[in-house]
Amino acid sequence: MAKKKKPGKNIQIKKLKEITSPAPRWHLPFILILTTLVYLPVLNAGFVNWDDPDYIYNNNVIKDPWRFTDFFTEQIQGNFHPLTMISLALNYAVSGYDAWSYHLLNLVLHLVNCFLVYRFVLLLSRNNNLIAFVTASLFAIHPMHVESVAWVSERKDVLYTVFFIAGHIAFTKYIDTGNRRQYWMSFLFLVLSLLSKPAAVIFPVSLFCIDILRGRSFSFRLISEKALFFIPAVVMGLLTINAQKEAGATGEEYFSFASNVLFGFYGIMMYFFKLVLPIGQSAFYPFPPLNEKLPAIYYVAPLFTILLVLITYFAWKKHKAVVFGISFYLINLLLVLQIFSVGSAVIAERYTYVPYIGIFYIAGYLLSMLVKKNIQRGYQVAIGLGLIFSVVAFLQVQTWKDGAALWDNVIKHQPSSRAYNSRGNLFREEKQYDKARDYYTKATQLNRADHESFNNRANIYMDLNKFDSAYIDYKSALAIKPDYTVTYDNLGAMFVKMNLLDSALFYLNKAIQLDPDYKPAYNNRAVCFINMQRFEESIKDWEILLRFEPMNPDIMNSIGLCYRMLGKNSEALSYIDKAISIHTKGPFLLNRSFTYFNLKNMDMARRDAIEARKNGVQLDAAYASSLGIQ
Repeated sequence: MAKKKKPGKNIQIKKLKEITSPAPRWHLPFILILTTLVYLPVLNAGFVNWDDPDYIYNNNVIKDPWRFTDFFTEQIQGNFHPLTMISLALNYAVSGYDAWSYHLLNLVLHLVNCFLVYRFVLLLSRNNNLIAFVTASLFAIHPMHVESVAWVSERKDVLYTVFFIAGHIAFTKYIDTGNRRQYWMSFLFLVLSLLSKPAAVIFPVSLFCIDILRGRSFSFRLISEKALFFIPAVVMGLLTINAQKEAGATGEEYFSFASNVLFGFYGIMMYFFKLVLPIGQSAFYPFPPLNEKLPAIYYVAPLFTILLVLITYFAWKKHKAVVFGISFYLINLLLVLQIFSVGSAVIAERYTYVPYIGIFYIAGYLLSMLVKKNIQRGYQVAIGLGLIFSVVAFLQVQTWKDGAALWDNVIKHQPSSRAYNSRGNLFREEKQYDKARDYYTKATQLNRADHESFNNRANIYMDLNKFDSAYIDYKSALAIKPDYTVTYDNLGAMFVKMNLLDSALFYLNKAIQLDPDYKPAYNNRAVCFINMQRFEESIKDWEILLRFEPMNPDIMNSIGLCYRMLGKNSEALSYIDKAISIHTKGPFLLNRSFTYFNLKNMDMARRDAIEARKNGVQLDAAYASSLGIQ
């Protein structure tokens, strides 16, 4: 008599086959469509007044594609990321200062990353569809990832991740097949990732996580096969450290090393907490107040890291997926845990973009274990969780509509001097001076060492011609930060406005001495020299500015004005013609009209004067009469 088969065994095998069978066709379309719907509002969003001005408005590199080598030599905010700059240059060529193309490319790159994460996890899990679906869908729509996608300046985040994950895919294939071509592909992707964002320096260390998952014994071979990867990573790391020091991005060490270590543990815990419960999201999370005892949560935080270590230890033999996930999470957070202060935020949501992949992998792995006998139930749970997160993410996307929405949200959830100062800047741009002053005042109350807010409140007083109050606040800013170039420049500009030109020159010279590359100081000093009728010295400053911005028509016109005042009208005409060829402005035309007048070319002088009037310039009655213009 034939032995009777156990009822359930074939069913279980069937279900396991369903999990590891070829990926269902609906997976990627579902993930990509849902993600697009979540992020659709960004296409109507603008830029924000946080880093975007440096990356877009003030970044002359992206405006002149013929300066190609500058992509590889110019650093922005202490970072070298030439591929990111090239991508922004493409956006500028398409839409100039209209933000839609920048946001569109960010979204496209995020969608590419969703696809790559899905393929990466399929490879890691040996075609476990549920793990891949859970990991990729959570990566795609988790609310903590909104910052990386919706913020134009974080182009570097979504771009470096494309190559980072592609490199991990190639290295996994190398481990599984021994194909050396995949090894070199992985190395190439590392280099491209480094050229997109220096954070990719962690790439070689992150590869060890794959070794853990594959059960490879730690050996000299594992280290030696990654030795080549460490070379470009170390080079980029050293370049970045030097660049950040020059840019002042490393910040002051206000806290003790023991406090900084606690900040690291706090980050590990809070990033995990925000993954599970993404509430009270903010674009800025300030450090705790100075000269006060750290809140209790910072002393509790190390216990969470100890818990992760214990889980890793007990999972080592039977659950390599859990060990992989925790290791991937911790390693990719390592450089942003504020053990050594960088910037002014204790945590930042954008730092979760890559590390969360590890925890999402664990979530998919645990879910696949729980539903082995009911794979459809697993998909239902994953989709339900994904839809909940997608709603939260959709709402979070709205906070990146513009700078006002962004900082209003920060003030609501994480009030800080940075938030009030940044919001005040927007009120000043809108000429709502009373509101701007009140926000700057609130910023100084929250942080008495906030030199920027004192400087910015002084700017308000200068706008209102309250020079005594402005002077007091400028001096307060310098008392806090004696080498603050911006304030010296602003003091110089204020004294130019007051026509106290010797005092203005003193402060402007000081600003340039502190930072020879600070462009506004050259502009203000050039204006000061014009008011002092020292036109040759003004020309020298304008020419320095022209080296920074070789296609700036305003600078060309100003040089032309100085040459005209020196009686060198032919030289003046050369510069003014160049300015007008770039941008036809009324003041440029009037300047050229005066120049032609000095050259006794009355027909051309009359023509330009008429065109200047058409472009909104009011002609002096006597000058118009001398040209026969009614």
